[in-house]
Amino acid sequence: MNEHRFESESELGGWLAAVGIDTTIWGRAGAKRLADLWAEYRNGESRFVEDPPARLIEVAQIVLRRGDRVLLELAQEFADGRRRVRLWPPSEKMKTGESPRAAAWRCLAEELGLGEGEVVLSEEYSLTEEEEESPSYPGLMTRYRFHVFAATAAALPDTDFTRDNHAADDPIRRHYWGWREEKDNPQISQITQI
Repeated sequence: MNEHRFESESELGGWLAAVGIDTTIWGRAGAKRLADLWAEYRNGESRFVEDPPARLIEVAQIVLRRGDRVLLELAQEFADGRRRVRLWPPSEKMKTGESPRAAAWRCLAEELGLGEGEVVLSEEYSLTEEEEESPSYPGLMTRYRFHVFAATAAALPDTDFTRDNHAADDPIRRHYWGWREEKDNPQISQITQI
């Protein structure tokens, strides 16, 4: 697997165009922009391979349970006011050299405002891999490696709530959260089996 390296956003954009990915549709509806992908790459959160062209990312994902309910990010709001539906457990792209556990703690702090004293995070995690077209970057295949942790946190509200995101270089400015029953949604059950 040959990794492709880039020196600039325009070089990344040129490579994407050369492999047939139309970035002109990015930055609309629920899609992020080329500048966001460049920031992700520059921050060590993604890599790229040539054959076939794909984005590689490692993700720390936290399955927070409260009884028979699981905490899901219901939606995200971009800085420009656009929103996109998620229905996904708290997740954070790992940076180069970052451990899965460190990324999980960073996720809990950045997205939910929780510190180590407010969460019980499992020591062990399960590892799953998937490949699909990225919802953030339409047309770009992405290979995901999920490091899935179980956790509990009594400090979170019982009703739906929002949290502002203050992470640098993140196009998402607000997260919408809610507890949802696993039994009512088979998709949630598949995501959260650990």
